[in-house]
Order: sequence, then structure tokens, then C-alpha cells
Amino acid sequence: MQFKVCGITSVDQAKSLEAMGVHYIGFIFYPASKRYVLEHLTTAALANFKPAHAKKVGVFVNEPLTHLLELVKEAALDMVQLHGDEDVAYCTAVEKVVPVIKVFRVGGLLPDFSSFENAASYFLFDTDSKMYGGTGSHFNWELIKSTVIPKPFFLSGGIGPNDEQGIKVLMNSTAGKTLVALDLNSQFETAPGIKNLEKLKTFIDVCI
Repeated sequence: MQFKVCGITSVDQAKSLEAMGVHYIGFIFYPASKRYVLEHLTTAALANFKPAHAKKVGVFVNEPLTHLLELVKEAALDMVQLHGDEDVAYCTAVEKVVPVIKVFRVGGLLPDFSSFENAASYFLFDTDSKMYGGTGSHFNWELIKSTVIPKPFFLSGGIGPNDEQGIKVLMNSTAGKTLVALDLNSQFETAPGIKNLEKLKTFIDVCI
């Protein structure tokens, strides 16, 4: 199992996560987010953070394509997570530059993701809301358990310290065959954008 910690606003915490063995470090480039990275760090500071192993992931929501590609270059991002209503053509254009994690928001039904199979390197399933992400709540994992997910995918949406058993059950399901990473955020914070590193390490150690 791999781990992505999202909503980072501090280079020091990013370095600590890298040292902890976190595989993906997420920086949110969505101005409406409480964890909007450019309120705390410049793109130059992000570019100067050069982890040896972890991937720097930029999280975007309906960003104009040209501006997104500029930010990818300026911040030296390794991957992009598209959390809005981006279509196949948009995802394909970004995928030509960096690997794409395409997000699908799950409410009462599992969205149709079939048209995005060739437009992204990864899928991510998160809890649906009027806002884009950041609910701190689960969606119903039963909706994906029996589904064949044709791409490696990230599981997101309010994952916390009490979810170890549910994650193990999901890993043994049909969908679990392509589950590659857990996306951790609000349940491991002391404040928006500030992570409880000890709590994260304990959870990761249990799940490995």
C-alpha cells in the first residue's frame, strides 16, 4: 500500500513526510480551499523542494489549461490531480506533460469513468459534495467493492485512524486488486494544512 498526504502548506512538513516514506505529497492549487498552497508558499519554494522518492502532486479544480501547465513547470510538479469537471480532452492534454490522477466524486452512485481510461494514469475516488473535496467524510465503499477498476486508483474521503479494518476488507475485494494508495488529509490535521505527523506515522505503520 502506498500513501498520499494532501493539503500540505509547509516545506518542512513536506520534508518530514518524505523522510517518513510517504509516496505522494499533495499541494492544493485551488484558491477556494482552506489549504490553498500559494497562500503559504511560492512556486519557487515548491520547485526548490526536491524529494528523493516522493512525487509532488499538484491538485487543481477547473484550472484554465494554459495556467495549469505554467504552474506545473514553475513548481516542478511530478503529477497533477484533476478534482473538478475536466473532460477527456483536458485530461489528455495534461497527461502528455505529466501523469494525471483523475478524481471521481462518489455520491449515491459510482460515476461512469470508462471514457477516461486512456486519459489518465490513475483514478481517485472521493466523497461527493457541493464543494470540490475536503468533506472529511467517507462515501459508501460498498459502491466500489464489486467493481473492476481498470486503472490503479487512490481511495480518498475522510480516511482516518479507525479505518484500518475497512481498508483491509476493501483490499480483498474486486476493486482492491487495483487499489494502490490511500489519500490522507483532514483526519490527520491539527489545523487546515498542518498535519499531525505522529498520528500519520502511526496509521501508516499499521496499514503497511
